[in-house]
Amino acid sequence: MGDASGVPFSASTIAVMGNPVTDLHEDMAAEQKALATYYQLVNLTDDVDIIDVLKFLGEREIVHYQRFGEALMDVYDFEESQKLF
Repeated sequence: MGDASGVPFSASTIAVMGNPVTDLHEDMAAEQKALATYYQLVNLTDDVDIIDVLKFLGEREIVHYQRFGEALMDVYDFEESQKLF
């Protein structure tokens, strides 16, 4: 399996640190960057159909960001529950 250019998939392209907190923060940052890109693209066109697609994609990024945030809270809760006093 490869990308559109035929370059084979490599797991090295996935930025994973092995720490769930770090990884989830990285995922959330990626969603915010994608959202900013969609907003910038909306400002570059007058085509209503393209704007609608970009807005839809932006809404998905918002939902993904929220879900990653929820997962992050679950990780924090789990880590807190593991502490023994």
